[in-house]
Amino acid sequence: MSDTSPKPSSNLMKIFLRAGGQLREKLRPDTDHYTRKVEYDGEKTISDILKLIEIDQSFIAFIYANGEIKDFAYIPLDGQTITLQPPVSGG
Repeated sequence: MSDTSPKPSSNLMKIFLRAGGQLREKLRPDTDHYTRKVEYDGEKTISDILKLIEIDQSFIAFIYANGEIKDFAYIPLDGQTITLQPPVSGG
């Protein structure tokens, strides 16, 4: 007899985080000079994803997705590119 029970579907999500400046160094890009691919299970907020990759929210001033500013509660779509903008500093 063959097993006909449904197999659990994978909820593996993949997004691309982009950043420049000192935030880029913390992001540790792996796709190109500015971008890191992040894979995770299930839906997560930007806040959850940052915790997963060990980046403190204090390093981020703005989050951009689809040309709009988002907050840390935003849940990205699979395959989406999110741009993280660090705070401006200088002397």
